Amino acid sequence: MRFKVASALVTVAITLVLVPIPALAETTNASRTIVINFVGDVHGESAIKRESLASLKKYFSHADLNIFNLETAITDAKVKEKKQYNFKSDISFLALLKSVGFNVANVANNHSYDFGLKGFEETLKNLDEVGINYVGGGKDSNAAYGGKIFKIKGLRIGVLGIAKVNGGPNSIATKIKAGITNGYDSITTEQSIRKIKSQSDLVIVVTHWGEEGSFYPRTFEISSAKKWGECGADIILGSHTHTLQPITLKNNRLVAYSMGNFIFYSSKIENRRTGILKITINPKKQISYIMLPLTINNLTKVPEESFASR
Repeated sequence: MRFKVASALVTVAITLVLVPIPALAETTNASRTIVINFVGDVHGESAIKRESLASLKKYFSHADLNIFNLETAITDAKVKEKKQYNFKSDISFLALLKSVGFNVANVANNHSYDFGLKGFEETLKNLDEVGINYVGGGKDSNAAYGGKIFKIKGLRIGVLGIAKVNGGPNSIATKIKAGITNGYDSITTEQSIRKIKSQSDLVIVVTHWGEEGSFYPRTFEISSAKKWGECGADIILGSHTHTLQPITLKNNRLVAYSMGNFIFYSSKIENRRTGILKITINPKKQISYIMLPLTINNLTKVPEESFASR
C-alpha cells in the first residue's frame, strides 16, 4: 500500500515539475534577451518634418538600446567650419529624438564639429541635458576614446564610437581639448577596443567610414572590421556612405558596413532606402539580427514602411 501511494505521489510530482519548466525557461530567456536597434545618419535640418517623427516611436519603444549616428551639431553657434556642407539643429530636435526612443548617439563623424569647438561642446551639453548618451567624442581624448558601458539584463555592453571619416584635424580630441575619435590612429583605436573589452561582456563599435554613394565596403573597411574584431569588437555598426551596404554575421561577430541615411534629406531613391537593424543578444551572448526595410518619404524626410517598396 505504501509503495502504491508513494508511486502515485512520485508520478504526480513528476508531472507537476516537468510540464511547466520548459515554458518557464523560455519566458525567462526571452525576458533576458537584449534588444538593440541601430540606424544610420540623422540630422535635423529644416527640410525634416518634425511632426512626422512620432510615427517612429513604435519601432523603438521596446528595445534596450537605440543607437543612431548624430550627423549634425546641436548648437546656436554661428561660425562655421570651412566645408561644403554644415549641419546644425537645436535642442528641441534632440528632445523629439529622445521621445521617439533614441538613447545612444554616435558623434564620431564629419559633421558633429561643423560649427567648431564651441558648437561641439554645446552639442555634448545638449545631449546631456535631454538625457541621450553619446559615444565617439568627449571633453578630451580620454573621454572620447573611453566609450560607455551599459549594464543590461546581467550583461555589460561596451559601446565605442570611432570616426574613420571625421571633421578634419581640428575635430580630433586631445588631452586638453574636446573632440572626436580618429579611426586612422590605429594604435589608440585598437587600445581603446581592447580596454573596453576587458571591462565588458560584449563590445559594439559604431563607426563612420566608407565611400559615399558606394554599395559595398572597400578593402579598407573590411580589413579594419577584421582587425577590430581581433581586438574584441563583437558588433561593428557603420554609416557615412548614405547607402545601404552588406551585413555579415560570422562566428558570432556582426558587421553592418553601412546603414545609410535615416532622418535625412535626399531626392535619390538609393539614398532614401534605409532600415532598422534589430540585433538580439541572448543570455549566452549569441548574436542574431533582422533588418526592417524602410524608405525615407521624400516629403517628410522620415522613413516609412508604406514607402519601402517604391
